[in-house]
Amino acid sequence: MAKLYDRVEGRLRTFVERQRVFFVATAPLADDGHVNLSPRGVPGTFGMLDDRTFAWVDTTGSGSETIAHLRENGRITIMFCAFEGPPNIVRFHGRGRVVTIYDQEYDELAARFEELPGTRAVVVVDIDRISDSCGYGVPLMEYVGERNLLQPYFTRKGVEGSADYRRRRNRTSIDGLPAFDFDPMDEWSTLAGLARIRERLSAQIDGWTPPVGHGIALDGEFGHVNRPGGTHGLPAVLLATVLKHDGSTATIEMSRQQLDEAITALAPAAACTEVDHPNLAAWRTVREQLEERGGGTVAAVFVRSAQDPPSSDVDARLRALW
Repeated sequence: MAKLYDRVEGRLRTFVERQRVFFVATAPLADDGHVNLSPRGVPGTFGMLDDRTFAWVDTTGSGSETIAHLRENGRITIMFCAFEGPPNIVRFHGRGRVVTIYDQEYDELAARFEELPGTRAVVVVDIDRISDSCGYGVPLMEYVGERNLLQPYFTRKGVEGSADYRRRRNRTSIDGLPAFDFDPMDEWSTLAGLARIRERLSAQIDGWTPPVGHGIALDGEFGHVNRPGGTHGLPAVLLATVLKHDGSTATIEMSRQQLDEAITALAPAAACTEVDHPNLAAWRTVREQLEERGGGTVAAVFVRSAQDPPSSDVDARLRALW
């Protein structure tokens, strides 16, 4: 049977703070929204602030569902499981809030924990229900070690590169709710700023060489064609970043999710009014046509050199339009 507690102290607090991983569950208010469940647990990045308040350092990730849900409604459940020693499960139900790296309160909170590259916030949870249960169904597992991947990844990106990543991947939830949209957008409003963004992104793609032409086609038809000699560097590198491509000559089928991500990544460039943004307009039109048709095949074409043989019939069509 579950046991309720008034506060997290003594044996309970010791158990919570020595766990290597915990799980976070949140949900939007909408009936058709997606419930989210995420693991957390980099050593030194979580713990009790007092006997009714829990917090953890939230690092940049591929999504931002927890932040989106907390901004909308604050509801959160945290679960700890004993994977070694006596069986036990501890749950905290409460209300969470997000203190971002741009908030005044952040430095004081972050000083309690290990500093990690790519950190975007500290999440603080005011606990209103504390319980534990037997945990008899949780398997015994042996701890081997931490994966040394996340920190080197964001160390390589640096502060600005991490912010670029968040602008591309973290601004909205999968249901379209505002998520981590706090990173400044000033750099996107000038041509010089867009050039710096392009250079940063280009430096993070191994073997990147700007293609002489590229485009996105729906069922083989292009809404906009980037020709040799044109100024289309930023859309090209953003599209390549989404598709994890090095810019070499290729035709790559895109999912609707990848198309949406490409549009989200390029959308801030509209703040620069010194130039038009035909790629952004064309990509949005493709998305609208997908909805109207109820589907279709979306393909991204890259042509690194006009001397390369066409990678597909769609590629040949792109070159004919030059």
